[in-house]
Amino acid sequence: MAAAGAAWSGSLLGQHLGTWGVLSALAAALGFALAGLRGPARAASIALVAALALGGAARASAHRIVLEQERRGLGAGDGIFRIQGTVNEPAETEGGETLVVVTLRAAQPALPAGTRVRLRLPGGVEAEWSDHLAALVRLDLPQRLRNPGGHDAREGAMASALGAGGNAFWAVTWPDRGPAGWPRATVARWRRAIERSLDHHLSPGARELVVPLVLGDRSGLSSDLGAQLRASGLIHLLALSGLHVAWMAAIARGMLAALGRGVLGRAIAGAACAILYLGIAGPLPSLARAAASELLKSAGLARGRPIDPLQAMAVSVLAMVALAPGWALDLGFQLSCAATLGLVTVGAAVDRVLRLRSWGALLRPFGPTASAQLMAMPLLVSRFHALSWVAPLSNLAAVPISGLLLTAAWLGAACDGLAPGAQGAWYGACEPLAWCLRAVTERAAGLPGAMTPARGEAIAWVAAAGAALMAVATSGPRDLESRRASLAAPRVAALGLGVLASGLALVLAATPRPLTPLPGRSWIVVLDVGQGDAIALGFEDGWWLVDAGGRSPRYDAGESAVVPFFRWAGVRSLRFLALTHDDGDHTGGAAAVRRALAVRTLLTSPSFPRVPGPGPRLGGERVARGARLREVPPVRVLWPPAYGSTAPDRVEKLEARTETDSTRIEIETDNAASLVLEVGEGPSRALLLADVDSTVERLLPVAPGVALLKVAHHGSASSSGDSWLARARPLVAAISCGRRNPFGHPDPRALRRLREAGCEILRTDEEGALWFELTPAGIRRLDWRRGDPSAPAGPAPRVPGAPPCAAPRP
Repeated sequence: MAAAGAAWSGSLLGQHLGTWGVLSALAAALGFALAGLRGPARAASIALVAALALGGAARASAHRIVLEQERRGLGAGDGIFRIQGTVNEPAETEGGETLVVVTLRAAQPALPAGTRVRLRLPGGVEAEWSDHLAALVRLDLPQRLRNPGGHDAREGAMASALGAGGNAFWAVTWPDRGPAGWPRATVARWRRAIERSLDHHLSPGARELVVPLVLGDRSGLSSDLGAQLRASGLIHLLALSGLHVAWMAAIARGMLAALGRGVLGRAIAGAACAILYLGIAGPLPSLARAAASELLKSAGLARGRPIDPLQAMAVSVLAMVALAPGWALDLGFQLSCAATLGLVTVGAAVDRVLRLRSWGALLRPFGPTASAQLMAMPLLVSRFHALSWVAPLSNLAAVPISGLLLTAAWLGAACDGLAPGAQGAWYGACEPLAWCLRAVTERAAGLPGAMTPARGEAIAWVAAAGAALMAVATSGPRDLESRRASLAAPRVAALGLGVLASGLALVLAATPRPLTPLPGRSWIVVLDVGQGDAIALGFEDGWWLVDAGGRSPRYDAGESAVVPFFRWAGVRSLRFLALTHDDGDHTGGAAAVRRALAVRTLLTSPSFPRVPGPGPRLGGERVARGARLREVPPVRVLWPPAYGSTAPDRVEKLEARTETDSTRIEIETDNAASLVLEVGEGPSRALLLADVDSTVERLLPVAPGVALLKVAHHGSASSSGDSWLARARPLVAAISCGRRNPFGHPDPRALRRLREAGCEILRTDEEGALWFELTPAGIRRLDWRRGDPSAPAGPAPRVPGAPPCAAPRP
């Protein structure tokens, strides 16, 4: 186990080494290995562990260097390439389109051969594992972390050894007719047959759970069900790992045992199942580790020397990290290893203790889930910044159901392929089982506080220390004689400290303190939600949210960007959720936000005869011009007027008279009815313009000198008129828009007008989330990637080139 841990740690370290680091690590590893050959046994063991750590560092660093070299050509030009390559993983289908991973053979402009890219093919173009492909594509480099608490696409691409991702405008595929085409003729063909069988015989609701449970393909999983599975702590059931491989191998061995076959036959059956599952589902990291462990177990059985589960896991981890160093960064691989470690160490020890107690039968069902959760807790806190408190109970009910559902689905698919017509009973059983699994998920996710924020790196480190101590204490000598003996005093002490540390981590997670600004300051965070708006407002007494981003069949901004941000900040409730108007790119993520956080008050724009707005559909309180939502710092509604009001008030007439003699406007579109908010006062005012156009801008009662302008309508050509900018004189302009969006936002003419007005322009599509701090002296931009935004600000700027505090121009 020490060897696997050393290699893994070295792989994580190697991600930060350069070329010289690779050479140094290789030389040191060789030196330690040679030194170990000449020394005593203990010194040799230490030298071997050190050599593995340094070798893992060198291997991972070389992996990173190769990927960075492959990406240099991808960042040039407009990203348009003509490529030829080979599909080297099972294809997935999402929204009628095919997603494939392609290894390049040639490209124009030139790209390094062997570069792996993930492509979305045009509708109607199909591809299978081992097919050849020629395509015209636009490739994007993986982006760094875009939002606090969000997913780091660059790290994910590093784990999968992907150079880039993108879309194909045109593509053609053809099969390989030689020996290299074996995947299409075998496992790919079987996978498609299983998919067709499930699609034909199962209802959409059952299929949504069965397909990922059987094949690991989550492309058809709705964002709502995915969120419920995460909140209930059941998402791991859909991640193919040891549970799935062990189940299939156990079924196969049991059938052969019933037929009277010997140990060798059962061992071969288990190994064949592991290889088959890996071939059908593809090289998923967690599944590959589980398959490797099963192969080792089968080899031991065949030789009459069973392998301890901990040793099998350690050897499989060592092999996987050596073959694919990027997998050390893969979250699924990490969680699979952590959960397995908990089951074979702490879980096994707890089970032995409970077997000796008369009341132990009542607690034994909780042992496996609790031990796996404790080992996985450091990863869950550091990656998701939250814990599911209902996971032990939900898993107790869901794991047996998912096992039965997995059995019924596989038997139904096998019968449909081998004896058509015999699958009816098995697929019939899938329907009530899928309903039960969904019901458990929904009930658990709907419990108050099911997914609780766990803010702070300290929680993750304390949980990691507790997990490590418990694993070490319960992973001592593995022979039968040692298992019967009581734990030695050092191991008892380590176990006690581990339990205390894990308990402390749970207490800290249960009592988080939300991230808030210092007294007298407030925050405005323009989140990167792609083509849409979501703006978080942070005050001393809590957080607000203005809009929640969009939602599509492939992406829910509320679930993917907004909710992770608030969990990262330790926020459990929102004082206000304001939906400015009824456009999907502003309201689409609201359902996910309301499901994950307690929203005290929902605010919407007023309803008009031709523009009902989101109020009638979502409920909530409707606010109009003149409403004062907060006193210190003040938050005012500047637009729209309430339905039935007369022409704009005297202030608007006075400010608009230099523009036009008429101040009436007919509100006939959602954009014209957008809520416009003013946050702060004096030199630290911010204007949030939603999607209004220049006609509405001219009617806003705005005094000169605005610190921050959230540019209207994502920087469209109809926003930010010259006369409006001359009157408002904004200092900083923030634009929320998606990368390469189909609308061409921000429009070059709007950008020109902003530059000519002297604005500093910041864009979410270029920089990710934009975090601003408003103080009585002005505005300051904070770099959330470098440290805690709540830390006291010094005199130096947080971002190079940005003033620490800037007041509007006179």
